[in-house]
Amino acid sequence: MLTVGIIIILIVGFLVLNLILPNSPWQVRLGLSFPVGMGLQTILMLLINMLGLRFTLGNTLAIGLLMLLILLFPLYRRRQEFVLRLRKAASQRIDFTGFNMVWLLFVILLVLFEGANLCKCMYFPTSDRDSLAGFETIGYIMAQEHTVRDLSIFRSDYMPEIHNAGSYIVYAPMVQLSYAFVYILGAETSKIVPGLMYLSFVLAFYGILKRTVGMTGAAIGTFFMMMTPEMIGFSSLSITNVIHAVSASMGIIHVAMWLRDRKQGDLLLATLLLGLNVWTRTDGVVFILAALTVVFADALRRRTAEAWKSLAVLTCSFLPALLWMAFSGLNNIYAENIIIDHPYWDGEKAMIIWDYMKLHLTNTTFYGWTFAFFLLSMLINGRNLLKHSDNLPLLTMFLVALALYMAVLYQIDYKWDSIQNVLAYSAKRFLFCFVPIAWFYGMTNQWVRTLLGRLETFLSGN
Repeated sequence: MLTVGIIIILIVGFLVLNLILPNSPWQVRLGLSFPVGMGLQTILMLLINMLGLRFTLGNTLAIGLLMLLILLFPLYRRRQEFVLRLRKAASQRIDFTGFNMVWLLFVILLVLFEGANLCKCMYFPTSDRDSLAGFETIGYIMAQEHTVRDLSIFRSDYMPEIHNAGSYIVYAPMVQLSYAFVYILGAETSKIVPGLMYLSFVLAFYGILKRTVGMTGAAIGTFFMMMTPEMIGFSSLSITNVIHAVSASMGIIHVAMWLRDRKQGDLLLATLLLGLNVWTRTDGVVFILAALTVVFADALRRRTAEAWKSLAVLTCSFLPALLWMAFSGLNNIYAENIIIDHPYWDGEKAMIIWDYMKLHLTNTTFYGWTFAFFLLSMLINGRNLLKHSDNLPLLTMFLVALALYMAVLYQIDYKWDSIQNVLAYSAKRFLFCFVPIAWFYGMTNQWVRTLLGRLETFLSGN
């Protein structure tokens, strides 16, 4: 049943992506199929539970099949176009002209290292503290009790400390429901979820980068992004951070692609991914606000009905967070408030946050060359940035999201832990979301694109 469920998830995600952005690289559509399919599956699981139904094996498979049938209907209406596409694809020969030894080398490295990482992920059982104390355990119990409502460990008579500050009870539910989904279908471990997420992400990142810099540059950039030390290490654990980085970073990147190419599908996909970003972690709201900042600025500049409509579309990415808030309010899912809801000034606290963020962003042990390459690429591209606003929207979203995250850290009352501990561990992992954005920005600046174009020409022998 697990294999059947995963296949349904993949098909659902692939059909959604083909409806939204049919002309995007196949690597993007195939790579994002699992994250998108699983996100939609978990939203429907919560919705049926909200209506009083339990997500048993039958109900879980039924909602997946229902999504599949609904998505097959527009495909049926466009069946002639679909058949023509298949015939065209079958009649075309594989074009080997873009292949070269550098591309092949990095593709082989990608396959070897990600293959080894996937094997490590699937072989070792869940052992990290955060997973066992929260996400893994909650997902397993959800699968046993077939519900989120009235979950036994969410009751204070069973766990008196469940409503304390910092409790896992209020975490957005996508990861926990994903684990519940695979456990319901008979999985022995939840590790298939983070394993497939990272594998899918690597493929999707290669596809979206290839759309801008070509095959060789995409292979090089994807390899260095994938090998970010701390991120690839955590990709095999059952926690939220790397899974969150998939939707947050790809959502921001697709906003930048929409602003560049003005393809409506990019905006729709960005909205969906940023919605899944807050469905995974509530603090991902900083990425929605960063995206809205640049789209709002674009709407002010263009001053057209279409521009304001685009802003409204992107605002829909808040919907999954609102669904979780409504569900939590209706079902007594809460924890002691940790947000300071009024302005104040604490210079010492601000300096602690600033010092830790500087320490993280310059730490090559955690992030490799990521942020050094980001800064170097920005400085070398300074002339194009100032004269032609090259890659300015993506840079703006990166900086705004980072500033907003620091503001969120400042507005938290650290009742359950020390601020130093939160910054040293939680904030370090949150920065995984910025790693793919940094590599995409660095690899798609004008000077890098020019350099990679010359490399492609040289390798092709033209």
